[in-house]
Amino acid sequence: MPVSDTINIPTLLTPRLLLRAWKPEDADAWFNILQEEDILHYFPNQTPPAREKAEAYITHHLTHWRMRGYGHWAVVNKEDGQVVGWSGLEYLPELNETEVAYLLSRRVWGRGFATEAAQASLQFGFESAGLEKIIGLVHPENFGSMHVLEKCGMTFTDRITLWGMEMSRYGVNRSTFKDGQTSSKRPN
Repeated sequence: MPVSDTINIPTLLTPRLLLRAWKPEDADAWFNILQEEDILHYFPNQTPPAREKAEAYITHHLTHWRMRGYGHWAVVNKEDGQVVGWSGLEYLPELNETEVAYLLSRRVWGRGFATEAAQASLQFGFESAGLEKIIGLVHPENFGSMHVLEKCGMTFTDRITLWGMEMSRYGVNRSTFKDGQTSSKRPN
C-alpha cells in the first residue's frame, strides 16, 4: 500500500473488546502492562522497556498503519474501558510476511480475549487489508499462544529461528480462513 499522510485506523468491536487506534495517553497503561511479572517471558527481549520505549511503540505502529494500511490496535476491555494490551497485524520484512500477534495484561489471561482480538485482526487482514496469507510466530513452549492461533484456524507450518530465538510458525490463507474449518496440529 502506498504511504499516506493520513491514517484511517478503523475501530473493531468484538463481543467483549474494542480494538482502536493507539493514543498518546495510552502510553502509561501500555508501560504498566509491560512491567507485569513475566509478561515478556516468551519474547526475544524479556527485559521490560523504559517508559520512552512504550511511547516509541505507539509511534511505530501509527507509522506502520500509515505505510501498510494495517497494524496493531490498542485492546480495550468494554466492561471497564481499560487498555488491556494490543493485538493486530505487522509486516515482517525479515520474512516478507505479515504476522498476527497480541500481548495482553496478565489480569485478563484465561478469558479468551487473545483469541477474540486475534480473530478480529485476522478478519480485518483478509477482508479489509486484502492479505492473502497471515502467519503467527510463537515460542515453542508457549502453549497458551499456540492454542490461540489454533482456535483462530491457523496451522503449524514449520520452525524457524528469528531474532535469535527458535519459533513455531503458523499460517492461514484467506481461502482457508473463510471456510473456518481449518484443522491444526501442534508441533512435536
